[in-house]
Amino acid sequence: MAEYFGTTVNHIFETQNERFRPEGAVGMNVVVAYDIAGHGGGQWKLTVKDGTCQTEKLSDPDFGEFTAKMVTDAETFAGVTVGQIDGMEAFSSGKLKVEGDMTILMKLPQMFMKYTPPKKALTAADIISSMPERFRPDVIPGLEAKFCYDFSGKDGGQWTAIVKDGKCTLQEGLVDDATVTNIVSAKDYVDLMTGKLDPLVAFGGGRLRLTGDMELAQKLPKLFAKFVPPQAEAQEELIVLKQVISVDQKYSTGPVMGKFFAGLREKKILANVCPECGRKQLPPREVCAVCRCRVSEFVEVGPEGAISLLEHVYYASPDPLTGDTRETPYGTIHILLDGCQGKETMWHNLKPEDLNRAKKGSRVRPVWADKPEGRVRDIKYYELVD
Repeated sequence: MAEYFGTTVNHIFETQNERFRPEGAVGMNVVVAYDIAGHGGGQWKLTVKDGTCQTEKLSDPDFGEFTAKMVTDAETFAGVTVGQIDGMEAFSSGKLKVEGDMTILMKLPQMFMKYTPPKKALTAADIISSMPERFRPDVIPGLEAKFCYDFSGKDGGQWTAIVKDGKCTLQEGLVDDATVTNIVSAKDYVDLMTGKLDPLVAFGGGRLRLTGDMELAQKLPKLFAKFVPPQAEAQEELIVLKQVISVDQKYSTGPVMGKFFAGLREKKILANVCPECGRKQLPPREVCAVCRCRVSEFVEVGPEGAISLLEHVYYASPDPLTGDTRETPYGTIHILLDGCQGKETMWHNLKPEDLNRAKKGSRVRPVWADKPEGRVRDIKYYELVD
């Protein structure tokens, strides 16, 4: 039987009693028989009497006495119930026949609330099966790769998506020469693909493991169009107009940060020094974070230094200044600038091309904007000193 949104004949009759509307059956004392052929069919008898409803599945085709009898096949009955097949068209074509008082069947819609198909649980296999049609060959032309998926738990399984000649095909099981392997529970994978689970949380918590070509693994969301669950309720369309907003006002950073930005215009990095503990603060602050005293003395440091901490960032966070999503992975570094010591580091971004070469202790230098203007973007990023 062809299912309509997960509908089965058995489920239609199982919900019959709870969908009954006594107010729509006032004065009705009838027995309606259903003889439904084909896979998923059977025989049922519906009794409406004194404002009550009773549905019974018969073990043999002996209906006894009835007011009206419907004879059809399982696919037609399900299609008419959910509105995918016109009832009068099914009747005129002979797919649906009625014996007895036909007018009773015309009154059934007022006796019962409309049938709602059950919500079919989304599985990892459903998402995997949609990969060929979601594949976007234009993202990486000529790509040849094998993406393996190893799902554990309920509804788990193993699949391999093979990308070759601009197409994506699927096969069950894993291959030995996988380009990228995703290891995750089936439930977590469904939650990841439907936006219920943050990838960073899953990855950081060990619930999602990736092996193989990590650079290509980060491009998977772009290689395949976003998965849209079947039967997804239509959402209100949002119209977005992207533009830079110009506001006729300015924000003062104060005298301390103002002096720091003024130094950037001259390609100088200024730190202020605590008069009590001698700590250098980058960026400079009005009060020492340790001694809690006023800090007014400035010294020039850097501009070169050494990496004391390097982080590979795989979370595509928005840029706080532009709102644009950052390309991943990218590197963030803490730099111990020349003239500083201990934990007197300054945070900045690393040149993307240097991400795989940089390590703790590597020497770096700033790459300045063509015309420094005393703002955050005056230093574009830091690059390795070869």
